[in-house]
Amino acid sequence: MRDEKQGDDGGDAHSNGSNAVTFDHYDWDEEDSPSIAVAEAVAAVTNRSVTALPPVQEVADADALDMLVRSGDPLSVRVTIDYAGTDVTVTGDGRIRVRTRSE
Repeated sequence: MRDEKQGDDGGDAHSNGSNAVTFDHYDWDEEDSPSIAVAEAVAAVTNRSVTALPPVQEVADADALDMLVRSGDPLSVRVTIDYAGTDVTVTGDGRIRVRTRSE
């Protein structure tokens, strides 16, 4: 996530009343990397350090994820991965949805 927008201001990240949080401020055509943003979003939602999480590369090809999310129609690209005990959906229009799973 961008440093200035960690979801603290109420406008960047929002919960839909379930166990999911959506971050909706990414610009995949600029500096934001989908694979890095996944780790940052999961860290924020699970209250863990990014370095405490496994590398995204262990569950998905990070380069392929970045290329896929950036390459298609922003409104039709949607990729979901199982990462660090969460289900993460990345969309081409700049959103990441992190859904935690009940144990």
